[in-house]
Amino acid sequence: MVNGEGGTVHRLPSTVNLLLVALIAAIPIACKKQQPLSPNLNVENKVAIRTVALYFESPDMLLVGERRDVALPGNRAGALAIVVRELFKGSANAAVPRLFPADTVVRGAFLLTEGIAFVDLGGPTLTQGWGTGSHEELMATYSLVQTVVANFPEVRRVRMLVNGQPAETLAGHVSLARALAPMPSLVAR
Repeated sequence: MVNGEGGTVHRLPSTVNLLLVALIAAIPIACKKQQPLSPNLNVENKVAIRTVALYFESPDMLLVGERRDVALPGNRAGALAIVVRELFKGSANAAVPRLFPADTVVRGAFLLTEGIAFVDLGGPTLTQGWGTGSHEELMATYSLVQTVVANFPEVRRVRMLVNGQPAETLAGHVSLARALAPMPSLVAR
């Protein structure tokens, strides 16, 4: 309440009262000292070297696993994007062709509780239209699917997006209209 001229009492609007109460309540929180950053963020994020399986095309035109040690955070969702980026680096064997265009990037990766992983891809080639053949697109698509499912047991299917949007295809041959399950017939035994 505010005492005006002539002894008149005016009430502050209730929204102003609520705002004042909220600001006063926030003062102790804002004044708390923040914890200093850890001198070793790898320890803070529980980063450890883990062996992952990445799938590349073999001379037999099938996918084969290649083991690689990668620094991954303990957070599974954070690890997903790193594993896919590692796949995009290509095989350690220089004779194995790259499956995705060299300018492909991982814009984001998400794990859903229903056993589906979303991987959002980007890059000039995928954005402007990747002019590759059907076999190359099939191998690229399923190398990503196989890599994700092999390294994240809770994932059964992978949905690919391009620039944050559902994509019909990467290069015009393989439908991405739904989440894809691994295709065992494409993996060498």
